[in-house]
Amino acid sequence: MTHRNWLTRHFRNNNIIYILLLLLTPKGLFAQTDPVFKPIAPDIIKLSSKVLDEDRKIYIYVPPADTLMPGKRYPVLYVLDGDNHFSMLAEYCRYLSRWDVNVTPEMIIVGIPNTNRTRDLTPTHSVVDYYGKPDTSSKSWLKPSGGGNNFLKFISSELIPYVDAHYKTEPFRIFAGHSFGGITTINCLLTQPDTFGAYIAISPSFWWDKEYLLNLADKKLKTNPVINKMIFYSDANEGGSDKSTFHVNLLKFDSLITQSKITGLDHKYVYYPEEIHMTEPVKGYYDALRFIYKQWDLPDMDPKLLNASVVKQHYQQLSARYGYAIIPTELNISNTAMYLMTQPGALDNAISLFEINAENYPASSTAFSQLGDAYLKKGNRSKAITYYKKALALNPGLQSIKAKLTSASEKR
Repeated sequence: MTHRNWLTRHFRNNNIIYILLLLLTPKGLFAQTDPVFKPIAPDIIKLSSKVLDEDRKIYIYVPPADTLMPGKRYPVLYVLDGDNHFSMLAEYCRYLSRWDVNVTPEMIIVGIPNTNRTRDLTPTHSVVDYYGKPDTSSKSWLKPSGGGNNFLKFISSELIPYVDAHYKTEPFRIFAGHSFGGITTINCLLTQPDTFGAYIAISPSFWWDKEYLLNLADKKLKTNPVINKMIFYSDANEGGSDKSTFHVNLLKFDSLITQSKITGLDHKYVYYPEEIHMTEPVKGYYDALRFIYKQWDLPDMDPKLLNASVVKQHYQQLSARYGYAIIPTELNISNTAMYLMTQPGALDNAISLFEINAENYPASSTAFSQLGDAYLKKGNRSKAITYYKKALALNPGLQSIKAKLTSASEKR
């Protein structure tokens, strides 16, 4: 049985263990990972843009405060078409980062609603529609097109600095968009790649302006041998058959990416033949998050091999991949260590993991109390008492630790 399966079985189905865990663990530790449903309640701000010469409404979701790490910072996901996709992505990220899921980190989500979508999400001015027909009428929806690069300037010079100044952010950022939003994210990757660390393009409208972005990609990818970024792109059954413009163009783009063999560019293409243009984001955004964070959680392995060295190496690799220092959450390491305590020959590995928590969370009475439990099981009462005393010093009123300390002292 893997440690993930053990956690699911014992902490959801074994009521006795679950109740004991609730009684013996400080409320603060569970409060930060409480799975009880709470509707997304984003900050809604008004940002006065000099670049766009207008006020922009912005939605910002921030994860619940971590009582053990009040200074905790988060990567940021920026999503276009915020009116439609902000709440979906916020819920995805909130669920996928839960302690019992743990396949992505907690993230700040920034939703950018539209004011003039055609203007902001097209890289060039064009009056030629999807079917190749020009629309030169005075009321043409294509008339305001071509403001995409100015819109990217707004994001890079005004929106990102605002978010970084007002929220606790890490330097890793994701840029996500669908349809016109998809070509906007790809335009950003091609023209100013360092703005974001990862890009998501769901059904990008490569048909725009006689495949302008495909031609730009062909030129740029040949002259940029190193792009240390990630990109996920996809399409669906959008033209009534597999011969749709979307599908043909995505195959062309994927071919350009694959044949260019760009150093450092991690990419994935997915085709959803059973989805249509407006249902694809539901699957696409989920798959994109799983791709970007494909190695986030600890791998399942033999308990005898899962020790502090393995854990530290895993998080060092994550830190190198995402460009900032990443440490495991206390609850995830605690649960893994408790699993190891149940496995033959893995007690020392459990102790090494509890020691990681004590090092990373020196203000946590739980970290030291659990380390004391592990040493007590090992038969080392002296060390158990030492750690119980440290736990009690951090939380003098916790009766469960007092009882442990008394019991351990009496049996010496």
